[in-house]
Amino acid sequence: MSDGTTSLAAAGCAFFATLSLFPALTALISVYGLVFDLQTIEPQLEVLKNLLPPAAYTLITNSIHTLVMQPHSSLTLGLVFSLTIVLWSASASSRSILQALNMVYHTRETRGVLYSQLMALAVTITGIIGACLTLALMVAAPAIVDYLPRLLAQLGVNISAAPAFVQFLVQSGTPVLIHWLAPIIMVLFVFTAVTLLYRFAPCRSWTRWRWILPGSIVATVMWVITSLGFSWYVAHFASYGTTYGPLGAVAAVMMWMFVSAYVVLFGATVDAEIEERGRAVLESEGFAVPPEG
Repeated sequence: MSDGTTSLAAAGCAFFATLSLFPALTALISVYGLVFDLQTIEPQLEVLKNLLPPAAYTLITNSIHTLVMQPHSSLTLGLVFSLTIVLWSASASSRSILQALNMVYHTRETRGVLYSQLMALAVTITGIIGACLTLALMVAAPAIVDYLPRLLAQLGVNISAAPAFVQFLVQSGTPVLIHWLAPIIMVLFVFTAVTLLYRFAPCRSWTRWRWILPGSIVATVMWVITSLGFSWYVAHFASYGTTYGPLGAVAAVMMWMFVSAYVVLFGATVDAEIEERGRAVLESEGFAVPPEG
């Protein structure tokens, strides 16, 4: 991580991620609106309030509010065509992270230009669909938990007949669980997305899940900590609005993207070292290990 290339790769990812952010939001709103109620998106943005710098949070929430207020479209040929263009624009960020992960794993891209483009598009589509399902689960989970006591009553389970400490846990724990469900679901989404990236994005023919999960855990935990820390730092010390003027919100978004990309590449570096040592151990034990590329 100290050779400088990781920092440069993270900066490139942050640049393309910032360019791809608003096309990705447009695609997210369009896909989510085909199945779910668009009005359920904005309340869930409170989860991001402490993770994003204030200026970046305001910029993103205002953009989403504008998109949500637009007339709802059904699945027409025009929407499919415009959505395809938006997805292609949003995939610029995916292409950059694929190249950065290849650098981290010290592998050369041998999958061909067309395959790489389709891979980046698949990563983008998968991420957007995953985000849609995560948002839907964040909306539905509190309602499910809130309905749980009535469901238990319908099944013949009488909470009032349970011991006092069980009643206390149910009565006191349900509001707490509802409050923390959305952040937990979001963190699980980040963990799943990072794990799938580490598994399928680098150009290698074979790996093992036990070489991937440690870096995924490290990246997810570090992303939460660094996002909270960076948001607090910007809110209390760094004034991007004063320094950059009207571009302060964009600068804050790009810096947050840089921090996020660096953390993802750090987790990948952990996995790359674990995988290299794991391959060496298997080869020393006489196993036929496929080449990395």
